[in-house]
Amino acid sequence: MSVLKKHSLASDTASSAAAANRTIRRSKQTQQEWPVPVPSRAELACAFAQALDLAEGKQPGHAARVCYIALNLAGLIELPVTERRTLYFAALLHDAGAAPATAAVCRELNIAEETIFGGAPGVSAEETALQIAPLNAEQMLEAIRSHPKHGARVAEALGFDTAVQEAIIAHHERWDGEGYPNGQQGEEIPAAGRLIAAADLIEALISTDLNPLVARRNVASGLAEHAGSILSTELAQEAQTLMTSDSFWLGLHQATMPHELAASLPEDPAAAERSPVDAHTFASTFAALGDAKGEHTGSHSKRTAEIADEIAEALSFTDGRRELLRVAATAHDVGLLGVPARVIAKPDILSLAEMEVMRKHPTYSQLIIDALPGLEEIGRWVGAHHERPDGKGYPEMLDVDATPIEARIVTLADTYVALTSVRPYRKALSHKDALKVLQGGAGSQLDKKLVKLFCSLQTPARSSQTAQHSGRKR
Repeated sequence: MSVLKKHSLASDTASSAAAANRTIRRSKQTQQEWPVPVPSRAELACAFAQALDLAEGKQPGHAARVCYIALNLAGLIELPVTERRTLYFAALLHDAGAAPATAAVCRELNIAEETIFGGAPGVSAEETALQIAPLNAEQMLEAIRSHPKHGARVAEALGFDTAVQEAIIAHHERWDGEGYPNGQQGEEIPAAGRLIAAADLIEALISTDLNPLVARRNVASGLAEHAGSILSTELAQEAQTLMTSDSFWLGLHQATMPHELAASLPEDPAAAERSPVDAHTFASTFAALGDAKGEHTGSHSKRTAEIADEIAEALSFTDGRRELLRVAATAHDVGLLGVPARVIAKPDILSLAEMEVMRKHPTYSQLIIDALPGLEEIGRWVGAHHERPDGKGYPEMLDVDATPIEARIVTLADTYVALTSVRPYRKALSHKDALKVLQGGAGSQLDKKLVKLFCSLQTPARSSQTAQHSGRKR
């Protein structure tokens, strides 16, 4: 994974030491009250960053590659270790504001997020806006230019400091001052922001060529083209040196690269690196981003977790098992970040193609959770939350016996919250009417025993407040 011996991101010795330290830390965590090893913030950021890739219509791994490139550039310019921590988190979360900034305009103009963020390297925001929405270019431009600041707010919600937030805000600033949102120039731009901008450009240049050998040959000319504009001439030269390294390219395409990124990050001795609270924070923050894409689905994941926990309590689940179920129920729809906002908010019947896209979201959710060591079981639960007892669910058509009970609980809670919330095609149902629908689906769509138990509870009524009706005219 290293690029140059002198400034290696993770030389053999360092990589082994980091792996050993991680193993030691994990063994200590098994003594904690949480029922599984607690993911570090570095691991959580790396896993959930895949949701941000999906939100832009990109294949999971874009953010990790940007982080990898940025950290390697940081090694070449000898960026201090403390600033590399800032760079690590800001690079992974650099596009956290993409979904909240563009969801409304994508719904209104019926545009896919991939159209906005999948343009050619170096294309300006103005050009992008004119190309995809010539009649609404000003509205589109505002959405594009606002996403760095939206991203900083997401980072703040996750508990990251101002240095990380400022780096995210600055990742579309340009060396020549023609960037956004603040038009900073040269060294006015935070160092981490400059490195992320350069890494984002390099990743885009590499991604334009499907063949890595062709990409390696062409990336130097692309860097030369943008030297002095997007990035400084000096940094462009350093990047060209980086592109000649065999180990850089091997590390970039290594399947374990995201895990090694997290392992290579020095821990902050002044902060608690592993806490169950962080898992809940990441799950709830990213779930809120997914909920917000649909306009009518605000607080859906939060309410689903509340209902699921009430069912688990009635089933006498242990505290640890309930903790894990709350994480699963909160994160069950994080994969919706990979579904276009125009599809989620469509008031009419989905086309077959749109339905196929929608049905991918449980798999996306599982992909994200599976990237967290020790939480693979939770991944199974979220991946199965649209399975049915009669075997007619998706994505794997599992029957009731093959579906974990935790997944069946999430399914029931998810269905109840959906029924008692406003949707583009109907009003919210009352608690009483929702229970009738659940009973009608018992044994086919929903676990019969769980439905019977749920209908006997009195507490869900207090959680059945409907989501606010959208003010948008349809």
